[in-house]
Amino acid sequence: MKDFIKFLRLDSLCGQLVAIAVLSLAALQCVNYYAVYSIQQSYAGEFLAVGHDYLASVCQALAHMSAAEREEYLASLDRSRVALEKPFRFRAAEAPEWETETDYYKSVLAREAVTEILTRAGIPPRDVRARVLYKDAPEASSPRYAGYVFPMMQMFVQSADGSWFELSQPLSVTDRRLIWRQRIFIMLESLICSAVVIIFIVRAMLPLNKLGKEVERFGANPETASPLPERGNYEVREVARSFNKMLARVQRSLAERNNMLEAMGHDLRTPLARVQLRLDAVEPPALREKLAANIEEIRSIIEQGLELARSLRTTEKAVPMEAAAFVESIADDMAADGGAVSFTDNAEGPLLIAARPTCLRRAVENLACNALKYAGGAELSVERRGESVIIRVEDRGPGIPPELLEKVFEPYFRVEGSRSRGTGGTGLGLTIARNMVLLNNGSLTLENREGGGLRAVITLPALKMAKIGEIRS
Repeated sequence: MKDFIKFLRLDSLCGQLVAIAVLSLAALQCVNYYAVYSIQQSYAGEFLAVGHDYLASVCQALAHMSAAEREEYLASLDRSRVALEKPFRFRAAEAPEWETETDYYKSVLAREAVTEILTRAGIPPRDVRARVLYKDAPEASSPRYAGYVFPMMQMFVQSADGSWFELSQPLSVTDRRLIWRQRIFIMLESLICSAVVIIFIVRAMLPLNKLGKEVERFGANPETASPLPERGNYEVREVARSFNKMLARVQRSLAERNNMLEAMGHDLRTPLARVQLRLDAVEPPALREKLAANIEEIRSIIEQGLELARSLRTTEKAVPMEAAAFVESIADDMAADGGAVSFTDNAEGPLLIAARPTCLRRAVENLACNALKYAGGAELSVERRGESVIIRVEDRGPGIPPELLEKVFEPYFRVEGSRSRGTGGTGLGLTIARNMVLLNNGSLTLENREGGGLRAVITLPALKMAKIGEIRS
């Protein structure tokens, strides 16, 4: 989930595309929502206009009827309304106890519309009153409003003879569930469209995300970088194809360099062996000993160079292993040889990793040997941090200046500047250790400890149980 959220960050291309798509859909749905709302408002307005015409028509008819005819006519209207389930209510009424509410524009429009219709028909009303009655109003709980639809427009019209007539009609469209169902459908439509857009954008961007990870691995260790599958859209396929061509050229050049180093190392062994055989004839003995020491130093440098060349590639297969037990075995072996090496297991439960055992052992041993050499002791520990397994090799030695913590990984660089093997080594130990860690898809960093000393941190991806079978196969 964290990787997915990181993938959708606004500073990423995928996040920006998703944001553009979602905002576009949101704008489209806002327009759609406004259109639906306008249609509903227009329908409600027409609904009220029908009520106005209905009221004016009934008033015109009643104006030409006797009292008995009026009573029979109103009764027939009520019976037809009930049979047809019409929301309109029309009946004779007493004079209202309230004045017209002019603060609500629909009340004003209704009163003016009815007055104009009746005036044009030649039956001007003596008085027209209109108001909006809501369900929470005190009068709404009266039995006389039982079965009414709220909110409603209530109008009273006084005819020329002084009698009053009441018309009540819903203020908005009566099927409110239908209206909200339509609005909810619009919102669901937006969510579904957004989800589909996000899925397709993420699917289209996955090859590009993989490309970024492979480029990062290529920058750290070109030898272990893998060719990209040429899948996805046209642009991604072209980028992957170009990357694969570049990767092949770089790996070929590195392989040629490593082969050259190995060939030179092997070829130098023969003349060194000849020189070694001729040392017995060299006099005086003091000079012979100095030459022998120089030859041994050259041989050590050659061996380190060969080991550096081999550390950049391996045919060893990764296997699942328990990190704590593996590191503990290294600490026990070094302690058995007389080294002051301790081990601490800070993990809760097993720590499974997929690693090349020989490569990882050489990396940990190189770091521990450095700690023994410069600090007289090494403290090994393992723990879990999120989806990673952390292996630490710590000491209480002099440490390294902060500005050199990364530079010490460069081949033949030594913090000690005398260039003497007795004090500074060849400057390849940390380079080889990092290469070995990179061959295990991990990383190696150095940091100074509080209170003095150095801490080497190896970070390896933790292995999930579901992937063990895939690695073994």
